[in-house]
Amino acid sequence: MVFLVGLKLKTEALRILKEYYGYDNFREGQEKIIDAILQKRNVLGIMTTGAGKSICYQVPALVFNGLTIVISPLISLMKDQVDSLKLIGIDASYLNSTLTSDEYNKILFKIKKGQTKLLYISPERLENKAFLNFIKTIKIAMVVVDEAHCVSQWGENFRKSYLKIADFIRYIADGVKIQTLAFTATATPKIKVDIIEKLKIDNPFVFVDNFNRDNIYFKVIDNTGLDKDLNIDSKPFIIDYLRKHKGKSGIIYCSTRKNVDDIYNYLVSFDRSVTKYHGGMSKEEREKNQKLFLDDDVEIMVATNAFGMGINKSNIRYVIHANIPADLESYYQEAGRAGRDGGKSEAILIYNEKDRDIQRFLMEKESEGRKDEDYLNKKLKNFSKMIEYAELKTCYREFILKYFGEKMIRNYCGFCENCKKEKNIKDFSLEAKKIISAVGRTKESLGISTLSNMLMGKADTKMLNKRLDKISTFGIMREDKQEWIESFINYMISEKYLIQSAGSFPVLKLGKNYKEILNDNIKIIRKENEKIDFDYYENALFKELNSLRKEISKKENIAPYIIFSDMTLIEMAEKKPTNRWEMLKIKGIGNQKFTNYGERFLERINAYNMEEKK
Repeated sequence: MVFLVGLKLKTEALRILKEYYGYDNFREGQEKIIDAILQKRNVLGIMTTGAGKSICYQVPALVFNGLTIVISPLISLMKDQVDSLKLIGIDASYLNSTLTSDEYNKILFKIKKGQTKLLYISPERLENKAFLNFIKTIKIAMVVVDEAHCVSQWGENFRKSYLKIADFIRYIADGVKIQTLAFTATATPKIKVDIIEKLKIDNPFVFVDNFNRDNIYFKVIDNTGLDKDLNIDSKPFIIDYLRKHKGKSGIIYCSTRKNVDDIYNYLVSFDRSVTKYHGGMSKEEREKNQKLFLDDDVEIMVATNAFGMGINKSNIRYVIHANIPADLESYYQEAGRAGRDGGKSEAILIYNEKDRDIQRFLMEKESEGRKDEDYLNKKLKNFSKMIEYAELKTCYREFILKYFGEKMIRNYCGFCENCKKEKNIKDFSLEAKKIISAVGRTKESLGISTLSNMLMGKADTKMLNKRLDKISTFGIMREDKQEWIESFINYMISEKYLIQSAGSFPVLKLGKNYKEILNDNIKIIRKENEKIDFDYYENALFKELNSLRKEISKKENIAPYIIFSDMTLIEMAEKKPTNRWEMLKIKGIGNQKFTNYGERFLERINAYNMEEKK
């Protein structure tokens, strides 16, 4: 009976995932956590930035009866989450200081009527007696603590008000068990124990996700040895990098307010699309600049580490640290704000001696007057690991994962600057010839997916009906992974060796230089494990769809990435859906999102296809 109930709940969770969020399956970590939640267990989830923590509690909140309370440290994060939920048809609200008394009372009325499934509040709200008396009368399904590391004094983001959470849960439970869920991306073993103890989480299911962010390319620009008196070492690199990545969102982190102002003013002089954020600015100015960045009205945010916690912006393509951070935990958390949508992104550290000395000075100043005599030594020990990373000659990813207690299968990731310098390169000309031959022998009639299936030797019904299994190139790349074959085909398209036709069912045709490969006049030399990505940010249809997303976001006053992520737009540009059913197959598009926006995006895609045919 218990098994059947569990199966029913899991089936409902998967239905909700597809219906509202537009995904067919949970990620591995999400599934493990949701299974534990559906079994009514308390949970501590330690999941790296971009792993999809919010789905872990939002989906069960819709499965269970009652209200789920989410305690969140930032107003901007609450708004983003609620905007995103409302957009997909889920009734959610937040209570914070930005509401009028009339708005506040309307939300309480909806909660009383059972019309709200998720309520976001700040920890400071727990000290409001009127709120406590009201919420005690409501059926509560779960209490979720987001950014749970804020409860620990061992962390950098300690919030005293988080210490009230355990008493709050006990007060509203009144002897009845209320599930407690805690989530964070930042938790050393010491902080993990502290979270469980301070929140008084009874017998939690603890899940520590894989810390690897395999879509982020790690790189260090080593400027040590340059003139230490020149405080402009990082600027030529930054301006050149931004010129090459125009149109993409990114963050530039600096160690001091002065450095933020310095780099901001420098970029303004080059007419870059930039804003800034640090503790020396007024609250109003910080909030205005943050909104400009989140809404894609500016491309670049220059900031101290005061910016970023709880920022849900999914389309940040690069994070540059203009100065070396104090420790590897901070660096990885900040770098992890790139590529939350799973798209290819970069994390770049600019390293020089002067910044290293400044960071040591800041630590010494911070330790003055502290009772903990060992505080400075701890900080310097952590900083030494950061320096070790900056001066590393081997794989950056392996070093980071080893620091967090994980091991890679091999000490070469193939997707960081040091691995790129390795000499294990390979001539992929033979693979290119195989693909060109397959395109030719199938009379330029297949799309990327079907061609890669044929090369892999997948004898499915479609393959047999078209008699593709009888062609000599059937199965000649069965030793390669399909994902790699498809990415290599995209690379060949970007280099004009192949051409992808327009229309609803694009097919591959031979490009103008394919004979140069067949005649061995051109060699395809690449890293063995190098990821090959087609840059859809330069794709004409992607730009059209991005423009439409921007128009809608302005009209509805929500951040563009809340409407559709960059990865959803890229998949639209690649697959060019022509109807509702094709559109619903794209990741990130559920029924409600299609109802809200689907027809407008289909119109834009179909108009583009018609123009291509002219």
